[in-house]
Amino acid sequence: MRYLELIAALQEKYQLLAELTSNNSPAIKDIRLLDSNEHHWKEHVVYVGNFAQLKTPPDLPIMLLSGDKPLSLPEGSNYTHIRNEDLYNVFNTAKDLIFEDLRADGLFFTLAQMALRGKSIGCVIDTAAKLLGNALILVDSSQKVLAHSTTYEIVDPLWAQNVERGYCSYDFVQMVRSNKQMKEWSKQGSETQVITLPGDLQPKLVTRITQESHVVGALVMIEHHTSTRRSYLRLLPLVGRLLFDVFNRDTTFEGAYGSFYSTLLCSLLNEEEITNTLEQIAMLKVDFPEKMSVVVARFVSRLENRYLKHTFSMELERIFPDGHSFQHKSYIGILVPSISEEQTQGLTELAQYEDVSIGVSWTFLNITEFKRHFNQAVASIKQAQRFGRANQVFDYSDFQYFDLLYNYTGKTPLEHYCHPALAVLREYDKQNNTELYITLRTYLEHKNNLRSTAEALFVHRNTLIYRISRINQLISLDLNNINVVYSLADSFRIETFLNQ
Repeated sequence: MRYLELIAALQEKYQLLAELTSNNSPAIKDIRLLDSNEHHWKEHVVYVGNFAQLKTPPDLPIMLLSGDKPLSLPEGSNYTHIRNEDLYNVFNTAKDLIFEDLRADGLFFTLAQMALRGKSIGCVIDTAAKLLGNALILVDSSQKVLAHSTTYEIVDPLWAQNVERGYCSYDFVQMVRSNKQMKEWSKQGSETQVITLPGDLQPKLVTRITQESHVVGALVMIEHHTSTRRSYLRLLPLVGRLLFDVFNRDTTFEGAYGSFYSTLLCSLLNEEEITNTLEQIAMLKVDFPEKMSVVVARFVSRLENRYLKHTFSMELERIFPDGHSFQHKSYIGILVPSISEEQTQGLTELAQYEDVSIGVSWTFLNITEFKRHFNQAVASIKQAQRFGRANQVFDYSDFQYFDLLYNYTGKTPLEHYCHPALAVLREYDKQNNTELYITLRTYLEHKNNLRSTAEALFVHRNTLIYRISRINQLISLDLNNINVVYSLADSFRIETFLNQ
């Protein structure tokens, strides 16, 4: 639970006034009544009590519910005013809410560990039902029943029939679609909603399961033994996605919607979910390789066929058996521990055979850097496309400078960073029908090596020596000075970029 979530929950029962709120809403791990001798301050603890009694003010940002207004708090603190007569009731209510939420985190931790250990969908959904105290039913977007718990009897006749058939009948689906609560739910857009149909004997808490912004299924919790708790509204979507991933892992369509790892990776690409996902990875102690790279592929022609995307993911997994594949928007990717020459060759052949462009990021060491390096691999494909290249494997090192230029937002035009020597050579070539511009660029690309430069230009060594001599006369630069070489090389790349 986060601070603003706690305040919203408390406001349903108490009169509160949030007087100081920072830009962030810290996660809450504990709650304490203020003590006059308080001096061991912690950022993830909510403090409740009167601030005036303190002898030692906080030395770091805190979360505070107080009956008086503090003179000052460290920058980044969150403070909400409560009535003195409500102080102990607020404390007890907040404590119950926080500990219930922490219990929910522990519940999800248990299920996630089972999924990581390869437990079957039946085992995981039964454990989830026991921990939640209610029956669970997992369905896909076509209303097929994928899995259901056997721990508790489903006494509601409508859902008992759905489970027995293995799918929701047409009449049942029509009843759901015409339901007022369902229509309101669609407009609100929240993930979880209590849905009651005519003839229902038990309330149902339903959460939609989404992948890449598309609804792919739902998890239904049938309230029977345990009443619905506030924490279930946040917990059920997490459990639903986890169960959906476990089901797909266990079926012949493995990887169609991604594994538990792919869910984490996709969440790391979602700006709104990054923080929570990183906390989840730390809590579950999910292992990632010491060194990682991101490989992404995009079909040259737009492709919407999910089956073909799935089979391509399987090809990536064949090349990288230790990788974790995922799909994000139009990109099919895989997080890999390393890339050998043999695997690079496999990617090259796959790019040509499947008509795809493949981008490869730099190597990185921490999963928190995943999104940055995913964007590197994507940029490799996009920059290569700008130069009319496709159906190949593109390393970000070859396109990093062009990516930098593409994202340059300074007021000074890029042309101003081009060395004037290039303009001198272009003008000379134009007037004398020579090729000094391309000669210098090739000479620098081959590290001032006469032999390899001559071979690349298909000219005699003596011809090249004459050209280099003429270039030196025209631009009067020391081509053995590394800084001069870098300046000229960067200028060539800027002009290449601008010309595209």
